[in-house]
Amino acid sequence: MILVLLLAFLPPSLGEIPPAKVLLLGSIGQIPLIGSWFEADPLTYPTYVPACTHLTNMDGEMIKRYIRLYFPRNYERLLEYEYMVLPGVETAHFTQKQQNMIHDSILEEGLGAMQTRSVQSMASFLANEWADSIISEAFPNDADAVVRQRFAWEHLRMRFVINTNPDIPPIFKPYKNLEGVEPVLTPGTTCIAIPREGAVVTSYTVGNYPAGYPGTYPDPGFSVPGWMPHTMFWTYGEGTTWTHHDMLGGDNYWQPAINPYVPDMILAEFIFATGRELPDDVMLLHRLRRKFLEFRSTRGFIYSLLDFIDRFGASTDTVVSRVAEISANSMEAEQLYLQGRYDGSREVMGTAILELESTREDAMRLKDQALLWTYLVEWIAVSGTLLLVGFATWTLMVRRRLYREVATTRLLQAD
Repeated sequence: MILVLLLAFLPPSLGEIPPAKVLLLGSIGQIPLIGSWFEADPLTYPTYVPACTHLTNMDGEMIKRYIRLYFPRNYERLLEYEYMVLPGVETAHFTQKQQNMIHDSILEEGLGAMQTRSVQSMASFLANEWADSIISEAFPNDADAVVRQRFAWEHLRMRFVINTNPDIPPIFKPYKNLEGVEPVLTPGTTCIAIPREGAVVTSYTVGNYPAGYPGTYPDPGFSVPGWMPHTMFWTYGEGTTWTHHDMLGGDNYWQPAINPYVPDMILAEFIFATGRELPDDVMLLHRLRRKFLEFRSTRGFIYSLLDFIDRFGASTDTVVSRVAEISANSMEAEQLYLQGRYDGSREVMGTAILELESTREDAMRLKDQALLWTYLVEWIAVSGTLLLVGFATWTLMVRRRLYREVATTRLLQAD
């Protein structure tokens, strides 16, 4: 069974398009959520590197150990990645050589990158640490200008606006009229961002800010003060990088419970920064990504169920082989997706989901068969207990066959 399971997860063979490697460096409160969005898309394969001690139970030595284990050992290994995400990263845990590697990979080799929460934290010591790092120079947010003023705000009510300037590529604009994309929120905390010269603002937050920054191509409705850059990108040397002024997850904008298109918009940033072609039909990709997620979730349920059934000695080979066969078909859908043939991928994936659902029903029937004797023994035990209690109750309380009335005692007087 294990061999068949492994066959379903073999890496792409020769001629197949491999997923792009994405490096996630930062807060353990954010990188699992962000990574789940990249894992759900066949286009990307994330690697996680915890790089933050703030508000965690980890110390600096533990973080440095994670970096030694999971951060690329040399510049050549770093260049195997196409994209980096830095949410809440603490640069002090990286050596100067490692910081130079990150910076140079963007400037000279064209790696795409995104960093989030403006200067990484509302805590001044972490914000200044980021501003002093060479890594911050590669991003469109002017970190030095940000930390010279009040940059952290609490419970500020804001409205999110997608920039519709016609000179901006259709990265976020196709999502503008979709539900949840331009909400009004009052997050617990937020940080402002100031665009460098040449930075393009793709969305704003509009609130009671004392200032406003338009970016290279401002929205037609832009006004000062009050319009603050929410997301922005620029070209730095050979690379394209992004900055968000807020965190991902929590009570902020980047939470699928608030905006259901968050994973799609994060992937749109990746697609643009890595030089890929932006999709014409964003809703087609949104539904297709949900199909991939549904397929993996159902397959995971089946494997968990089969593992449970195995403990009762049932033969699961037939179901396992069937799942492996369907997984091979899903890999065909993933390859079509990687080739940009989204309609074909949707058809293949739809068929695979129907077949997998049928296999799930077969696995449920196999489970019922495997547990038949368990159910039977439980039924006999419960029924036997019921009969025994009923017999005792009938004998002692109803028929009173073993019941003897207590006689009245009398005192005898002595002569």
